[in-house]
This record gives sequence, structure tokens and C-alpha cells, in this order.
Amino acid sequence: MGKVGFLMCTEVWFTEHARALGRDGVEVLATPRSTEWASRDKWLAGGRAAAVMSGAFGMSSNRSGTDALGMRWGGLGWIIDPDGGVLATTSEDEPFATVTVDPLDAQRAKATYPRYVAE
Repeated sequence: MGKVGFLMCTEVWFTEHARALGRDGVEVLATPRSTEWASRDKWLAGGRAAAVMSGAFGMSSNRSGTDALGMRWGGLGWIIDPDGGVLATTSEDEPFATVTVDPLDAQRAKATYPRYVAE
């Protein structure tokens, strides 16, 4: 795998950062987070948008379990293709996911909409 960029947790919501990393040539966009159970679907949507904006594979991990204060953490991790397709997710029952990806797919995605649109 080639170039990896990082968006830490809430940074995934600032798609301009994903776009900048994509223009910088990243092929994988890693977005580790600690987010709660109730917001899993929302975060997956954000991860999909970041993958699309960057034209990179999105990969994320998330804290799981329940903490001492009773907060239930989401535990949802993902692997997303450069066009926003969900290739794999993790859960409490399936805490690991492995997918073979081709960095050339990310390189090719950068020449497609919406990545080629000038600001």
C-alpha cells in the first residue's frame, strides 16, 4: 500500500481535509475514533463521504465495550472503497475485518467526479 493520510475522529466531518489529502495522493484514509453506540450510522455516513471526497480507501477503527460511567462505545469499524461502497464493517461479534484492496483503484478514482472538480 502506498500513501496513507489520517483524519482523527471529528476531523472526518471536515470534508475539505479529506479532499486535500486526496489531492496530496493518499490511497488510504485512516480515521480512528472513539464514538458512542447511538451514532454508528452517522459516523459510517461521514466515513463514506470522506472516502468519496478523497478518492481513497477509508479505514476506521472505533472503541468498543462499555466504560465505567456506562457509556456504550460504538465498536463499528469499516473499510470503504473510494466511491463510498462499504467493503466490510466490524461489530462486537466480528471485531476484525480484512479486505484486499488495489491502490490503483484509489489512483484511478482521483480522476473521477467529484474529485476532479476545481474549487
